[in-house]
Amino acid sequence: MNTLGPIRPDRVLLLVNPLSFRLSLPGAFARLRRHCNNLGLEPHVVYGPREIEPVLAQSLPRHLDLIVIVGGDGTLQGTVTLLATQYKDQIAPPILMLGGGRTNYTAAHLGTARRPELIIEQILTSPDGFALAEQASLKVSQVGHPDTFGFFLGGAMVDHIIRDCHQYRANGRGRIRQGRYSTILRVIQLGFLGLIGRFNYESKLMRISEDQLGTLDGKIRLLVATTLDKHQVAVHPYLPLGVGQVKLTAITRQARHFWRYLPRLLRGRWHPIFSSDNGYFSGSGQRFVLHGLSSICVDGQEYEHNPKETVFIAEGPKFKFVVS
Repeated sequence: MNTLGPIRPDRVLLLVNPLSFRLSLPGAFARLRRHCNNLGLEPHVVYGPREIEPVLAQSLPRHLDLIVIVGGDGTLQGTVTLLATQYKDQIAPPILMLGGGRTNYTAAHLGTARRPELIIEQILTSPDGFALAEQASLKVSQVGHPDTFGFFLGGAMVDHIIRDCHQYRANGRGRIRQGRYSTILRVIQLGFLGLIGRFNYESKLMRISEDQLGTLDGKIRLLVATTLDKHQVAVHPYLPLGVGQVKLTAITRQARHFWRYLPRLLRGRWHPIFSSDNGYFSGSGQRFVLHGLSSICVDGQEYEHNPKETVFIAEGPKFKFVVS
């Protein structure tokens, strides 16, 4: 970990997604733009890779001091995917990821999910108060599909719930459907529907293996993976087993005492019951091999895969992030 050098406003690329939840609130984007303009920064409005790519192409030759992203996890995911594919031969500038979405999973891990206006002003005026940390990305690959890069992967029921929440918000209006806590409310709804037998997720048969951790076969109930370490977050469901940047946890439908030991697993606390023989597979590794995976969400973005072909989850390129 090292410190951040001087930051010149003319060498800062500021990417802002005004459709991300926090910036979509009344007046939020206008306030951010005014504040940044007063600091000598001009926000570039982006919604996805289509808008991000030309801005990167124009800005990277200027030898940027910093890329600032104000948006959801998907905005960061689109940026690092472009940096890892179209600009992989260039040294990527440091990235400051600020919370603009509902979950802000990556920003929470980095400790930069606080008020964007405040952090942007602080990093321009007192950059020595911040540090840089190198963070590996997550790489998902399958023959015939473009590689996907990001920092959090959800599969099985996690993927199903994320997609359901996307559809739930898209098909309604008002605070319940579009508000800050709409995702939490929908998850509670789904939990209640599960208790009364009206939410039935069909677990898919999969095989997951890693050289150090072994193999898990079965109908997978939960699947999550990340390259982020536990930092300023309460939930980090990965056991301290194995060696590698990629952390992955999978649980089968038949896992023994699932509900009893789930709180322990969510905190990454080892227990003898957490073995593949009992339906649990969790730890760190170099490369995970998955058979039977059909759909995933990476940083909240939906992707489809061929379940008949092998999917590899491994460490991707490393990026320097501002941490607080």
